[in-house]
Amino acid sequence: MSESALREQRLEAARRRGYLVLCACSVAIHAAIAAQELPHGNWRAALVALLSAALLPAILSRQVSAQRLDTLVVWAANLGAAYFLWDFYGRDLRLGARESLTVPLFFAVWLGLLPLRQAALRGGLLYMALAALVLRHWPTDPVPLLYTGFLMFLIGQMTVAGRQIQQELSRTARYADLALTDPLTGLLNRRSLERRLEDHYGPQTSSVRPVAMTPPAPGEGTAPIGLLLIDIDLFKAVNDTHGHETGDQVLVAAGQTLRACARSGDLVARWGGEEFVLLVAAGERAVLEHICGRIRRTLAEQDWPEALPRVTVSVGAALASEAHDAAGLLNLADRRLYRAKHAGRARMNMDDVQAADLSGDALALSAALPELTSSR
Repeated sequence: MSESALREQRLEAARRRGYLVLCACSVAIHAAIAAQELPHGNWRAALVALLSAALLPAILSRQVSAQRLDTLVVWAANLGAAYFLWDFYGRDLRLGARESLTVPLFFAVWLGLLPLRQAALRGGLLYMALAALVLRHWPTDPVPLLYTGFLMFLIGQMTVAGRQIQQELSRTARYADLALTDPLTGLLNRRSLERRLEDHYGPQTSSVRPVAMTPPAPGEGTAPIGLLLIDIDLFKAVNDTHGHETGDQVLVAAGQTLRACARSGDLVARWGGEEFVLLVAAGERAVLEHICGRIRRTLAEQDWPEALPRVTVSVGAALASEAHDAAGLLNLADRRLYRAKHAGRARMNMDDVQAADLSGDALALSAALPELTSSR
């Protein structure tokens, strides 16, 4: 799941918690008021308590969307404001502390859920209606009315400032997502993957790692992460034969396939060109082989658009326990990827690569370089 989706989930959960607290407090307060006033024939507070309690099932139900829940709360605030004015007029009340705090509460709800102009219009109408009811008892003490207006102005100013800060933070987060995301495929980019590898191999300050998807550094008794370096075979021929636009579509389709084959804790990134990296959490050799087999089967069996040529992939696999740092892990996976291609492509390689083999790999790579650059 992307970072933006996670942020949306956290915001919705926080919003539901806020609604739950608001309705529960409304039920408790108006139930206490009703207990005092029902013996005197005033049933309005009991009605508000029942309406507030009726919102609780909708807040707790996941079947009610956040947008519909916002609409319900706005209508509850509208009805609550109308009831407040009705009660204030019917009982010929004087403006006291309870009333001075109730009006800004409705205004705060409107500001939180409605566009600024709509919230300001509702708040202004409510305040003018309250002022008309208060000033009919002239001469009267103007301080409570002025205090209520000051509270509403303060809440409005703080809300505007908070929205500006939220917009700036959202803009910053969006730029951060763009900096860590490949614009073509929507996958993580090379920079983001390098950061994740640094989180795994970086210095450890405690026995618990700060990144949930990666285990501690090798040698601490936990399964290491695994890395699959995946290259689309003969991709240059795809571009030359079908054009670069079709080549881009193949990259997007391949990225979607890799994302579908990855597990929930794995990470998929575009490494560059036609190369992708799948970072496997708690990876072992059998797990890497299983995921690689799933990728190859999916590419062979899934229904691609007729305009897109079918492709195969070559994979170089490595475990974090086989390397001392991120560069060594990537270098090992890259050498195994070269061996997979040299052995005929459309396969995975995880053969042991000894230090003595490095010179042989270098000579073979130099000899095969013209072929790989023209047909890789």
